[in-house]
Amino acid sequence: MKKIIQLICVLFVSSQAFAQQWIDETYEYDSIMNLEYGTAENFLGTPVALHMDLYLPICESATGDSKTPLAIFIHGGSFLAGDKGETTITDLAKSFAKRGYATASINYRMGFVNDDALNQCNFPNYSCFFAADSAEWYRAYYRAVQDGKGALRFLVNHATEYQIDPNNIFVAGESAGAFIAIGVGFMDVASEKFTQAYELNSVLTPNANTLSCPHNLNQTFPNATVLRPDLGSIDGTIEPTSIPFTIKAVGNFYGGMISDLLALNDVSKPKPALYQFHQPCDLIVPFETGRVYAGQNWCFTNGYGCSAIGNTAMVYGSKRISDWNTNNAYGYTIQDNFTTIPFPYEYIGFQPKNCYDQVVNGNGCHAYDNYSNRKSQLISFFAPIVSTTPICTPGLIGSEELSILMEQFTAYPNPFTEQLTIESPVAASYSLTDLFGRTIQQGDIVKGTNVLHFDAASSSNFSDGIYFLRIATENEQAVQRVLRKN
Repeated sequence: MKKIIQLICVLFVSSQAFAQQWIDETYEYDSIMNLEYGTAENFLGTPVALHMDLYLPICESATGDSKTPLAIFIHGGSFLAGDKGETTITDLAKSFAKRGYATASINYRMGFVNDDALNQCNFPNYSCFFAADSAEWYRAYYRAVQDGKGALRFLVNHATEYQIDPNNIFVAGESAGAFIAIGVGFMDVASEKFTQAYELNSVLTPNANTLSCPHNLNQTFPNATVLRPDLGSIDGTIEPTSIPFTIKAVGNFYGGMISDLLALNDVSKPKPALYQFHQPCDLIVPFETGRVYAGQNWCFTNGYGCSAIGNTAMVYGSKRISDWNTNNAYGYTIQDNFTTIPFPYEYIGFQPKNCYDQVVNGNGCHAYDNYSNRKSQLISFFAPIVSTTPICTPGLIGSEELSILMEQFTAYPNPFTEQLTIESPVAASYSLTDLFGRTIQQGDIVKGTNVLHFDAASSSNFSDGIYFLRIATENEQAVQRVLRKN
């Protein structure tokens, strides 16, 4: 019995140490920016190129078995605006990369057909929120989920290049991005496609006062009506894959669902775990059940003297999702982080979470308050769920002596094909090695601009994939991860 107890203690300590691997900031990271992962048609049928930013932990050593979990982060913006470079999203991506995850911040298709009526108010871009009908909200959400799934499959298809473990995938988002993350993780059965995603009657071309809306810039509208074709399967068409993968967990920051996606699940895969942060005083996404902008409409109508935003979608917030799981015994692992701040039925006053503060300053219950808290909880929630072997020996290059090289050394284009330009602040030596430490090319560079030429025929090991470009002097060195892609 004593030996059994000792074994249990060892296993527990090992498990805790393994989880700690994904909690502590151990790695430096490098990035591949604006990587195109696919193309899809927007709400007007126009092809749109979709991009992501990758943040990849740097390793001092790696083996053929080294793999890293993948975390995908998705920005918010009411399906109408926003970008993968949003501050909190990039912070999450970089923070998880420092913990050994390969991370991606993605863009997705945004926008819907606005109302043809002239909706005016003294609130900026007020008319942009009015849709032709409520189906436009559902369709915008559906397109975005398809893109999120396509981005995930793109990374799965390139798992070897990026050292990703396809069986350890995590997805998280804020606001609209949280809706998308939940859709990517839980919309996994074909019958979960909702009615509004099928072919619908055309709608009238929107009023000209919406042409300056972010999602309408540079768009060409038909003269009379806009067609609404069937949007296709829940998976979309970007980057089909035959490689099996598993989404282990999802992070929901003040998002929700448009239908109950917990009721059905792909029985061939484990149910994703779910972390949720939400506040009852949220004006944009109801904490329980209601229409998008329900709280903000109260502010608009009582304070600004505007009409309520029409044709919004019915949504189910984080509290309702958790209740579904409990009341119906769905069996999902859900960790809720809900505040107790009540809905602020006050327009102008001295409460810190009143309508004025939320609507005008964006500092309220659907903004970035409690960011450090929810970020640390998400890190701790994901960590014990990761089941892959730690990627490699961390490659930290963080001393102050390296600041000149680390801040001023650049290599481009990235990805590259047969030519790579190095901008170096000093004369140095360089080496290009693969993931297994094998040298592809090495030599010396001068201060300033250096152009390296590569020929696949010159090395049998020089295939498409990730490489480490290292430059060094007697006292310092810097490493950048580069991608070769024909």
